[in-house]
Amino acid sequence: MSQMLDAQARENGTKFLIYPQNKTVPGFENPEVVYINLPPGSIKSGPEDDQMYVVDALNKVPFGEPGSPPFQYRYEGPHSPAVQPNAQGHFDHLRPGERAFSAATMYATVRRALEIWEDYFGREIPWIWSNEVPKLLLIPLVVFNNAVSSPAGYLEFGFPDGDTDIPHCQNFDVLVHELGHQIKYAVIGIPDRPTFEFRGHHEAFGDLVAIVASLHFNTVVDHLLNNTFGDLFSVNELSRVGDLKAGRSIRLAFNNEKFSRLITEPHLLSLPFTGGAFDILVEIFQRNLIERNLISQELGDLSFNSTVGQQHEIREQFKRFYQGKEAEFKDALLDARDKFGKLMATAWSNTDKENLHYGDVLKKILDADRQLFNGKYERTIRSCFDWRLITTDTMLSPLPFETHVVDELVTV
Repeated sequence: MSQMLDAQARENGTKFLIYPQNKTVPGFENPEVVYINLPPGSIKSGPEDDQMYVVDALNKVPFGEPGSPPFQYRYEGPHSPAVQPNAQGHFDHLRPGERAFSAATMYATVRRALEIWEDYFGREIPWIWSNEVPKLLLIPLVVFNNAVSSPAGYLEFGFPDGDTDIPHCQNFDVLVHELGHQIKYAVIGIPDRPTFEFRGHHEAFGDLVAIVASLHFNTVVDHLLNNTFGDLFSVNELSRVGDLKAGRSIRLAFNNEKFSRLITEPHLLSLPFTGGAFDILVEIFQRNLIERNLISQELGDLSFNSTVGQQHEIREQFKRFYQGKEAEFKDALLDARDKFGKLMATAWSNTDKENLHYGDVLKKILDADRQLFNGKYERTIRSCFDWRLITTDTMLSPLPFETHVVDELVTV
């Protein structure tokens, strides 16, 4: 979402509370106010709008499991009363610990992330199943330990490791990752015979959508920069996708994974693509810093090509540059966020669902760079993927695919 549209939402939007990171992560123990870019009073009880609605189903097991009713547009099983806005039309009066809070925060997270990415795509994103199911169904508290995004038209979320105190619907990264699958269904589509890389790219797509969306929280950006001093080629709040308890996370965007034709499991296969794209984001940020004389070219080069033994010295150098220039570093990161979001949205808008290979997506990213930035980042894009063995010729073979397969988040 552009900084201008973000400001518009703050001025005229409807208030909700969201945890921008898992609440067990130090610094994120309390939810913060976010503004949905819809005027107060326009969001119905539920919450519900013209694209999505929440049903707090009670004692529900996942669709498709024994004891669960079949999926249909309007869920008719036992459920809590629809969550009501306050007298001013806002939903920020709801507090953690209430079931109503989970329903409201799930809606707000999905709506907020969708607004962000519709801004990058430059258009409304219609659901792929909208002819049969007019609105996306959101179910926040399901009795299982996973999270599911279905091309049939629903998201339903359970609890990590059965921990009812931290439901997946309150984990921003996890929820937006699953929304990312819905966005990919809508933007790229579902092929007749997907490649292995289509499935791997599905997971990378979700992770990248979540990473960019998380950078729209001031608390996340400030916490990130104050802890890394701008040294983002590191394990940090941004590169850890889906923080869980005890310092665990579901995946790392900052990784050393390389493409291999022997890896076909989607979540593992996603890692080199996610890592390459994450590197582009960080490189655009560092290039901003260099162009604005906030760090030296030598430090930028050293950071990109660092070894384990150099990491402490790199962090110390970043610290010296960062202190006293905090606002300038933040502005450089927000600019990189928006350039990267627009770059990926443009590339994905032109990606063909059939016979999708990582090399094809890389070509579209290079095309988008030429269209948006006159090829300014071509060398960066190629280098970030080349060492991961992803080139414009990279591909695996296709595999059989059931059109309405449910995509699941694997927790680790």
